[in-house]
Amino acid sequence: MRHKPKRRRPKLGSAQRAILSELSGGDLLVGFLLSGRSTKRMYRVARERATRRYRDKLVIEQLANLEYIRVQDERLSITEKGRGALGEIISSTRRTLDERAWDGKWRMVLFDIPESYAALRDRIRAILKQAGFVQLQQSVWIFPHECEELAQFIRSEPHVTRYVLYGVLERVNGEERLKKQFGLT
Repeated sequence: MRHKPKRRRPKLGSAQRAILSELSGGDLLVGFLLSGRSTKRMYRVARERATRRYRDKLVIEQLANLEYIRVQDERLSITEKGRGALGEIISSTRRTLDERAWDGKWRMVLFDIPESYAALRDRIRAILKQAGFVQLQQSVWIFPHECEELAQFIRSEPHVTRYVLYGVLERVNGEERLKKQFGLT
């Protein structure tokens, strides 16, 4: 009996891995459908995934049309114009500390970004620090004024959209310390 030599598997790039994970997710959906579980739920999950992919595609196209990012093959990079826009958003957010009266609400940005996007996670931390946010916990940042534009800009990065949350709170435990930090007392 003759043995066939084993062929080496080629290394997969990030785009190839993403497609395979999407396909495996599709397999899960089909398995879910065939298992007799609710087809309504399966359609809802499929629609959510399709909506997310479509929204990410639109955001990338919009940023590319504004020349804030450059698309090369499957890679995205920020341009000088994009850095300038980000800098302006950060500056305007920081200026609100001096220019606006506090409305009594806290704005919070939370993120739980996987280790595979560690560089993006570090960049988000740097952006929040520059904008004047205060870190409450490892990935929980707070600010006393409206900053949804900055939060949306951070969320526009397609790889982190689903990992970043923005919220508005009426009250926070230990807010006296925060009021002092922001000079609101």
